[in-house]
Amino acid sequence: MRMSDSVAGHAERYLGRARPAVAGGRTLGVAIVLHDHATLSMVTALTDGMRTRSVASPLPLEFACSVRPGQEDEAARLVEMFADLTVRDGSEVEYDDGFLVEEPLVAETSIRGLLAAPHPYADEMFNLYRDAEGELRLQFVTLVPLTAAEGAYLRDHETGELFELWESAGTDLLDLHRSSAV
Repeated sequence: MRMSDSVAGHAERYLGRARPAVAGGRTLGVAIVLHDHATLSMVTALTDGMRTRSVASPLPLEFACSVRPGQEDEAARLVEMFADLTVRDGSEVEYDDGFLVEEPLVAETSIRGLLAAPHPYADEMFNLYRDAEGELRLQFVTLVPLTAAEGAYLRDHETGELFELWESAGTDLLDLHRSSAV
């Protein structure tokens, strides 16, 4: 299913011009669209079609993962992986949900997990889509890559505390090759 013109316009307003992804979406029958931000050095992989899948959430969902240019294929694989796990599990996805694994999710990086959160760089209006009548119709959930140490930190701390730590450390959450802030 292709995004309606109004939903696609919403995504482009906050994430930038859209283009098709090279990889992603094949296993679920959903598309992965890439958005090149106009002013930030940021590319976002965004699912298109998850909202039609059976996910037990209050609003239909689409998943996003924003990275530095040149890392968009990895971001597409990350959103596809999270979407696939969500559909298979059938559970509700909310902010602060996520997962950690033993091996790197992206080769030659420290990224071991994903955290569902509001988008850390886009305007907060991106996170919820309202139709022409102002009704909430769709939620965009951003998947923020985590290192193992950051995931362990979340066992004893709130998500907001991790975001504060990232901010105080000047962590570039868009860089999949970043060091852990913990």
